[in-house]
Amino acid sequence: MSMTSEIASEPSVSPPPQAESEARAKMTSRGVEVHYGAKRALHGIDVDILQHEVLALIGPSGCGKSTFLRCLNRMNDTIEGCKVTGEMTLDGGNIYDKALDVVQLRARVGMVFQKPNPFPKSIYDNIAYGPRIHGLAGGKEELDGIVQSSLERAGLWEEVKDRLSEPGTGLSGGQQQRLCIARAVAVSPEVILMDEPCSALDPIATAHIEELIDELRVNYTIVIVTHNMQQAARVSQKTAFFHLGDLVEHKETQEIFTNPQDERTQGYITGRYG
Repeated sequence: MSMTSEIASEPSVSPPPQAESEARAKMTSRGVEVHYGAKRALHGIDVDILQHEVLALIGPSGCGKSTFLRCLNRMNDTIEGCKVTGEMTLDGGNIYDKALDVVQLRARVGMVFQKPNPFPKSIYDNIAYGPRIHGLAGGKEELDGIVQSSLERAGLWEEVKDRLSEPGTGLSGGQQQRLCIARAVAVSPEVILMDEPCSALDPIATAHIEELIDELRVNYTIVIVTHNMQQAARVSQKTAFFHLGDLVEHKETQEIFTNPQDERTQGYITGRYG
């Protein structure tokens, strides 16, 4: 019997907050450590990433936040000498299971990188590429629908609907980043990882991406690495502060910024270091 049904059958008993959190967790990390050769980059990270929430990872450069993000879809597998230990799950399943298909994992846990990286293909083919290789479309009409709906979700359809055959690389920086988000969305992921998605964009394009993140949260779980604390405060429900490979604090975003419990967090958000 699932935890949810057990709770439902005993309405007079409220679950402890930790149990409720685990029931809603889309992904979990328990004791996760990362070594690059002899260097330990992450020190036993424990965190729950809840469904339909935005989790912001903040901290000074080199603190481990991007390393942790890359653990969530096994992008660290591509780095020679990198070793990940501990347990990390998606819907309760171990994503580091040797039998797991990493290609399928990365379809479920999509990623948007720091710099927009559209394929050197048409706007249409940038979006259609993933659905084609994963066999998600039964024909041209279905593929057209996926392309349109993905561009609509990324807030880009009206701007590009009459130029789908033009190169994606011809779009502005902000449009290219939204194209990359549409490309990630096209394979129907459950989680979207964003590594400093606005750092190369101007303020207007950044505002578009931030609005988009809030809209996407309805359908997806989102984890974003950002160096911009104001951005973390605007877009996230939970924030995790990393420092020198440690997860120092992880709680409601408002609480992190108004009532941090650790002096390291206090020092970072007040600008004493970073």
